[in-house]
Amino acid sequence: MFDTIHNTVKSFSSLRLEPWNNLENTLLIGEGNLSFAKSLLFLPYGITSMTATTFEKQKDISNETKDNATILHCHGATVIHDVDATRLNDRLGTSKYNAIIFQFPNIGSRDPKYGQNPNHIMVRKFLANAKDHLCPSGKILITAVDTPYYDGVFRFEDAANFAGCNITETHPFDPIVFRGYSHINTLDDESAIKDHKRFVTSVFMKDK
Repeated sequence: MFDTIHNTVKSFSSLRLEPWNNLENTLLIGEGNLSFAKSLLFLPYGITSMTATTFEKQKDISNETKDNATILHCHGATVIHDVDATRLNDRLGTSKYNAIIFQFPNIGSRDPKYGQNPNHIMVRKFLANAKDHLCPSGKILITAVDTPYYDGVFRFEDAANFAGCNITETHPFDPIVFRGYSHINTLDDESAIKDHKRFVTSVFMKDK
């Protein structure tokens, strides 16, 4: 199925593919309306299988999310609801992936936790969980707004060090490349894409 899609979208070959090239067996976390997972179906990024997850329970998802889930199912993808990014084992067991993607993580709170920004705490817990679900040489991709404020919020390098990972590379992220992608936060209707202009995808790998 994914090979068929790959062969029908050669017109996109001139686009910058890194770090989205050769994702193979892919897991998406915190997908919200599932539109990013759906957009990956139409680009030649070498996905061999896909599991897309939402934080919301199935009874709470929107009609748009239901429609996107149906499209993903029709293309052979697996959709799982009620997945906590910091407790992946609860729903995913011991499954392994070549790529784990988390677009615009946002816990929806600024109240300090353990004296730290809660988004930083969430990201480091996510990385600590996600690395145990990586295949050898697998990678974790996290996209965030590219501003000094968000750098301070997430402190990705500190989170990676805590989790036993390292940032191997970063790439500009252009939402326009991803057909039909309409980002919304998990806990509200706000959108990082709507309110900002610069974004960056950081690539994490497990420490050797």
